[in-house]
Amino acid sequence: MAALPSARDYLTRHFRRAVFPLAGVPCFPTLCESSSCQQVFIEAPKMPTFKLTTQAYCKMMLHGAKYSFCSVNGILVAEKQKRRDGQQQVLFVDCIPLFHGTIALAPVLEVALTLIDTWCKENDYVIAGYYQANERLKDSCPNQVAERIAARIAEGFSDAALIMVDNTKFSMDCIIPSINVYEHHDNRWKCRDQHENFFEDWPEAQRISASLMDSRSYESLVDFDSHLDDLRNDWANPDINKSIIHLC
Repeated sequence: MAALPSARDYLTRHFRRAVFPLAGVPCFPTLCESSSCQQVFIEAPKMPTFKLTTQAYCKMMLHGAKYSFCSVNGILVAEKQKRRDGQQQVLFVDCIPLFHGTIALAPVLEVALTLIDTWCKENDYVIAGYYQANERLKDSCPNQVAERIAARIAEGFSDAALIMVDNTKFSMDCIIPSINVYEHHDNRWKCRDQHENFFEDWPEAQRISASLMDSRSYESLVDFDSHLDDLRNDWANPDINKSIIHLC
């Protein structure tokens, strides 16, 4: 008896063209070439305030650690609240790891975004950002894939962020933050001041991410790629979430 095709094989064979459910525009079937990196800093007081919870940051780092040999990407989900001065604060409460290796295959990206959007609505969250780690060590700039996926998210959530993992700062002890945060401004993705504090509690995030690395928790992390290979794998990563809560 012939082996049953994997979920990914089925999707790839039956979906020749897919669309983003958030914006109704074509996805990108292959990884695009790198675009120029806009290292333009803007004044934080005029822009939304971005904060990452420990859970969101740790799972990003675990995703990169598990697949350190290739590109990885994922979705950031958020709660949002108004500050007294009227400035918008976006709190990224979790991240959903998407893919490793081929990070922009149209059919699986459509399925992933649809399921994540449904999950967000059930939990009173919103798809509010995108993260990516590039394959090359010294390449931390957003390429066309990162910019265009993040731009589609920004169409549905105007204060969306694009977070790039800086591989040169990444280490297993997680001593310093290894992310660069971009926001959509004047139709471009511009890098926020790297000295800005993007963490709800950085000492906690550093301590717990280092502990998870030491215990090799990244080995059990599930991204959407592994979910499509075996639907029993839960892309919400409840076991890792419990480990993070236990370490808090």
